[in-house]
Amino acid sequence: MNMNRTCRTCKVPLMTDDVAIYLKLVTRNAQDFLCIDCLGEQLKCGREPIMKLITYFRESGNCVLFR
Repeated sequence: MNMNRTCRTCKVPLMTDDVAIYLKLVTRNAQDFLCIDCLGEQLKCGREPIMKLITYFRESGNCVLFR
């Protein structure tokens, strides 16, 4: 993954979890991404539910995006 990616809304540098959860929840074909905070705003759920999903996917070991 390109390590110079930034959030398309707030321009903060993205971590691998930001990119992975965006790919998982929005589209696998994405070329630009939102950070977890901006994604939470877009989905109208906030940051906490997204962080819980990241933890779930990472601990389950079933999703290749979170290995």
